[in-house]
Amino acid sequence: MSELLFNELPRPTFRWLRVNHTPASLLGESEETKSVLVKGNDAIISELSTGTALINPNYKGANDVALTQLVNSAEGYAVHVPANANEIVGIRIDAGARIASRFQFIVEEGANLEVQFFLDGGLANTTNVQYFNEYDVKANAKVVVKKVNLLDDTIQHIEHRYTKLEDNADVEYINVEIGGKENFLHYEHDLQGQSSKIVHDIAYLGNKEQKFDIAMLMSHGGKKSFSDIHTLGALSDTAKKSFRGTLDFLRGAVASEGAEEDTCLLLDPTVKSISLPLLLCKEDNVVGNHAASAGQIDQNKLFYLMSRGFSEVEAKHIIVESMIRPIIDRIGDEVIEKAALTAVRNKI
Repeated sequence: MSELLFNELPRPTFRWLRVNHTPASLLGESEETKSVLVKGNDAIISELSTGTALINPNYKGANDVALTQLVNSAEGYAVHVPANANEIVGIRIDAGARIASRFQFIVEEGANLEVQFFLDGGLANTTNVQYFNEYDVKANAKVVVKKVNLLDDTIQHIEHRYTKLEDNADVEYINVEIGGKENFLHYEHDLQGQSSKIVHDIAYLGNKEQKFDIAMLMSHGGKKSFSDIHTLGALSDTAKKSFRGTLDFLRGAVASEGAEEDTCLLLDPTVKSISLPLLLCKEDNVVGNHAASAGQIDQNKLFYLMSRGFSEVEAKHIIVESMIRPIIDRIGDEVIEKAALTAVRNKI
């Protein structure tokens, strides 16, 4: 397939810098396999047919060509959580072969849902892991999604994610991104309801020639809606990270508040970090905050740890792990947390 444009910024800016999108090619044709395992209450999980309509038909994903191909070719799973129910769903993606799948979650009023995504594995013939997860979160419902990516460093990893929030809906996303060669992550969150709330935290660690390309759009439509984005991580060797975060306050989003913060630790002079926090506004009475920082390890911290008997390498390990570990500790599964920490330590 010819080169495509991934994670295009909603409002292009500074075209000559060539940071409004990322050009890339799909590595091989994604195909459905038996390497997707879904665990949970069988009563709420059913098959999702090829071509099933999207919750938001206008959602384009990381790339509209890639998403259309996925929707038209991949079967998946539908999860319907009844009103006031409490459910936990675990999803394991083993990249022993190319993966393509969809996950559609309908969370009814007052329900609570926790979703755990765990991605690992990869063989010599594996090239592409692509999947689409979408969430329709009804009034007063609560959703927590925890994802750990420990894919092999030869794999192109593409995730499309869309969320619609109604009145008083509360959503929390936790991402731990360690694996994959090329990671294209596209998250669009539609805060339609009054007093809807979403928090999205991402931790990443890149080395060698790894790429983390993250795009996030918080679309505020409901009154008093709230969003908060945190991305943090570290890069070494020739790794690259791009973050395109957009807070979009639509007309009618009175008294809404949004914030985004991107922090990157540069461990080598050969790494590259791009950060594009964007604020769009059509409403007067709103609060929008954004911040981005990139820099080397604090020399005072390094000196302090070395004065306590650690070598320079050990001190750097401690600083990087202490940055990422608080997010890993929120996963809540001892086995997955241990696997993630092991991967972090090996990579450092």
